[in-house]
Amino acid sequence: MRNYKEERLNKLELQPYNIVVAETSEPDYEMGRKILLERLEGLEYGEYVLLEGYHCSCYDFDETEWDAIVYTKEELLKLANADYNKNDKFWKLVKIAL
Repeated sequence: MRNYKEERLNKLELQPYNIVVAETSEPDYEMGRKILLERLEGLEYGEYVLLEGYHCSCYDFDETEWDAIVYTKEELLKLANADYNKNDKFWKLVKIAL
C-alpha cells in the first residue's frame, strides 16, 4: 500500500476501461464515493488505485478532495475479506471483480 502521487492524480483522465468497481452512497446530506481503478500511469502489473472521496450537500463531487491509495490484488482481497467489510457493498463488488 502506498499513496498515488498527487501530481498524477491531478492530471488523471479516466477512461471507462480504467474503472474496475465504483460505488456511491445513497443520496443524502453527506455522500461518499469509492472507485477502484487499474491500468493507470505509475502502476505495476497487478496494482490498483482506490479513490475515496466525500462531500456535503453544499458541494458536489467536483469539489471533493480525493484520497488515492495503491494496493496490490492480494491487499485488496484481504480488505474485502475482513470482518469489518463483509457487509459492505463496495467490498463485495471488489471480491467479484478480482
